[in-house]
Amino acid sequence: MNKSTRYILITFLIGVFLGALDSGIVSPALTILSKDLDTSMKWTVWLITMYTLVYAVSMPIVGKLADMFGRKRIFLAGIFLFGLGSLIAGLSHSLWMMLVARAIQALGGGGIMPIANAAIASSVPKEKRGQALGMVGAMYGIATIIGPNIGSFFVDQLTWRWIFLINIPIAIIVLILGSRLPKQKVEVKNKSIDWFGGIFLTLTIVFVLLGITHISQNNIAASLSHFKVWGYVIIGLISIIPLYLIERKVKDPIINLKYFKNANIVITLFMSIITGIGIITMIFIPAFSETLLKLHQGSGGYVMTILAAAAGFASPIGGMLLDKWGAKQTVIAGFALSTAGAVFFSYIANGWVTLIIGMILAGVGVGFTMGTPLNYIILELTPEKESSVALSLISLFRSIGTSLGPVILASFLGSAGGASMGSEKAAHSSFSSNGVMPEFVRKMILEGYHHLYMAAVVIFIIGILSSLLLRLSNETRSKNESLHAEG
Repeated sequence: MNKSTRYILITFLIGVFLGALDSGIVSPALTILSKDLDTSMKWTVWLITMYTLVYAVSMPIVGKLADMFGRKRIFLAGIFLFGLGSLIAGLSHSLWMMLVARAIQALGGGGIMPIANAAIASSVPKEKRGQALGMVGAMYGIATIIGPNIGSFFVDQLTWRWIFLINIPIAIIVLILGSRLPKQKVEVKNKSIDWFGGIFLTLTIVFVLLGITHISQNNIAASLSHFKVWGYVIIGLISIIPLYLIERKVKDPIINLKYFKNANIVITLFMSIITGIGIITMIFIPAFSETLLKLHQGSGGYVMTILAAAAGFASPIGGMLLDKWGAKQTVIAGFALSTAGAVFFSYIANGWVTLIIGMILAGVGVGFTMGTPLNYIILELTPEKESSVALSLISLFRSIGTSLGPVILASFLGSAGGASMGSEKAAHSSFSSNGVMPEFVRKMILEGYHHLYMAAVVIFIIGILSSLLLRLSNETRSKNESLHAEG
């Protein structure tokens, strides 16, 4: 790897860390934010919802802009917006100011991951692509998993404002480094923006995700009858009709509809949803470890460091194996290891040693499947000039998985012993004076985690079966260069 390639890699990896860190760093501060901003928790949660919605909407649109106008220009614009949003958030004194700041952050952050993957993949030889993308996956995985722990540290030791202000010096560093990146040669001749396609794509994503986020984890069946669930989802699905009609006619659509006629691409996008749900199974580890090991409330986050280290270590190794084995074999191995980890959590884990083994298995599994093989596959299946928007679709479908994950998994957690999520939360609050959970409550919650991780086993097995359906060849790229030209 020459000096220029290393420079490109380092610049984009720092950018990926910046964008991924923010995905979970805010969660620990919601309670104190609600108090300081003098608003109810119901509205404070919108700080996460706003970021999720704008982030999901911006990914395919920003990805398309990067393919049209150059990755460097759009990447640096995204970093600037992310830093600006972080500054406004850190100085906010009202909920509405904070919501605007989070929207600006998400708008900037939406393109960081897909543009970084596309730029790094195009800057290294094909035989080294898996290893390079593995480094991106490692950075993303580590930042995503340790984000909540860093957020907790700032809340406990400093102030919640540092959750946002910490982004500013990192953004400045990326902007300085990024200004020296080589310019990308853009081959797109028609630079007219598909505005109407963007509008209906936005409506589709926003209303579908809004419907999902309004599903109650306490009572899924009852919440499905509410208009804010089924009504929003129906509006989002109806928006697909004009989106399809528009994208079919425009010369340079945001979403290439031919992607969805390719079985391999559809399977890859479905597996992205599975990996998104898989990431969510890891987020339950801190509370699970506290219950299993009888730790003091709030100390489980430090246990999560083991899983984060395993994921970070495994991701570049998975990339190297990808270069030797192929993407299909690597993603199957990742899902198999994730399955083994979930089996450990559900049936075998009864102390520190077995829990650590489970976390290592799960961490390596996440490291193998976090994004590297799927990003590699989508790059092989789509024209190089559409690489940014194609990678943004992987990120978008993974976001759908992370939105569905809490709803699916929390329902299993709350099912044990007739307990709902509401009673589970109450159980966690019923610690004795020395911070230890009563034994009868502990057994009830562990039963819930047994159900949760058995559900995770099923989900990961679905991922393995989906992987087996892939039909890839060494000539995939050349066979798919005609996606634009056909029809």
